[in-house]
Amino acid sequence: MKVSLLTLSSFLLTILLPQQSAALKCGIKGITEPCIGDTDIRYNPDVSYDIKEQANLWARYEGLYIGDECSTLADGTPDTENYLPGVPRELGSWDHCDIKSFTNVTIDGSRTMTHTYLMIKHNGDGPLQMPGYFWPIDFYGVSTFEKNGQIKQLSSDSGNRAGLNYTVDTENLATLTPVGDKSFMIISEGVLNIPTESYQSSFCGDSECNQLFRYIEVYLDTVPREVSFYIRSTLTKVDKKTWMEGFSKAYVDCNIPPPDAPFTAIPGLDSGIFVQPFDPTTSDAAPECATLSCPAEENWSVRDPNLGMSPYIEPDGVLTDGFIAGVSIASIAVAVLIFYVIYKRGVENRERRVKAAVLKSIAKTMALTTSRNLQPDELTQMFQKIDIDGNGNIDKDEMKGLVDEAGVVNMSERDYDVLFASIDIDGNGTVDFTEFCAFFASISNQNLSISILNAQMKEDVFAEA
Repeated sequence: MKVSLLTLSSFLLTILLPQQSAALKCGIKGITEPCIGDTDIRYNPDVSYDIKEQANLWARYEGLYIGDECSTLADGTPDTENYLPGVPRELGSWDHCDIKSFTNVTIDGSRTMTHTYLMIKHNGDGPLQMPGYFWPIDFYGVSTFEKNGQIKQLSSDSGNRAGLNYTVDTENLATLTPVGDKSFMIISEGVLNIPTESYQSSFCGDSECNQLFRYIEVYLDTVPREVSFYIRSTLTKVDKKTWMEGFSKAYVDCNIPPPDAPFTAIPGLDSGIFVQPFDPTTSDAAPECATLSCPAEENWSVRDPNLGMSPYIEPDGVLTDGFIAGVSIASIAVAVLIFYVIYKRGVENRERRVKAAVLKSIAKTMALTTSRNLQPDELTQMFQKIDIDGNGNIDKDEMKGLVDEAGVVNMSERDYDVLFASIDIDGNGTVDFTEFCAFFASISNQNLSISILNAQMKEDVFAEA
């Protein structure tokens, strides 16, 4: 069966080259290309979705804060007389430039939760002794598949104290982006339940973020691309005891009554923000959610990367060009070696067959009946018989004529070439008597005797016939 070099090389490549499968990993030195994850953290499985690990800022940002906040109008005027929507104006205004804030930032792996209570005073400019109010804000966010330290909003809710079912925000998504080790930016749509755009920058005043400075610009859709108001605040990180004590003091300063206060019966004041959200003197902590609307695990799964499938999957390893070339060269070298061995064995077999055939031809032609060891005069007789033109050399045609005359074997041109290649030692195209004798010496006595015996037996059979 004939096998081409290309076919054999392809077979060897199939055996030698690793298959492109999950078992073939990237980054095997000298064999596969480097992993994408070596230079792109999105593909690196060793980089977790833990927000604190992605950016050191978030670990310092976590904690309890008490702050002072001031909202100013677009022209920079402090918003000290703010009339609440839904509340009769005759009941007076509230001071939005003397706000006390209480913020709790918690980061748990890939999730962040920020709960804020804003305590706001009444100006006392109405017919009644009106209370202050608090404004609850909950922000929930998660890390991203990009693993770049950004936090994507899960939802943000404010003002709601009805304990409504939690819903994931699908439209107004804020992004918290760390900038260096001390600051972060927030770009969001939708704040205070009003369609808006807002831009916030927060900067840590020290390496541990014990003090945080915040600046916010708010753009209402009713006044496109014009700042509606600014918010500036300074927050100080405190321990839990100080944080809880601050609530008690803010209740008194802002005149926020307990839950059984009669103000909840006044139209427009029954939203639950005009009474204390909890009693810090009897509670160990603030409610889990400032708005009383908390996400369940199924809500987190919408965007939590730990519960989803990353689009950045490291592909199977890709063989390097150098490795493929090396294996290809090696397979070709092996193929050439195999063909060389096959060819060499073929030539040796052909040579033995041709020599045996020639020996039989000579034996029959010369009608040898001698012993197994040819004598010099017998070799001379053979040589002279074959050397038709008597020039002392046997050429290929003379040898061919001898074999054809004997009629024992039908020898092809290639067989003649092999024959003369084995006899014509000096390669000059003719065989002299020395080369002729060397040829017979190279044939074993056993092969010679068998050849002569076979030739003699055939003659005897023909003679009897």
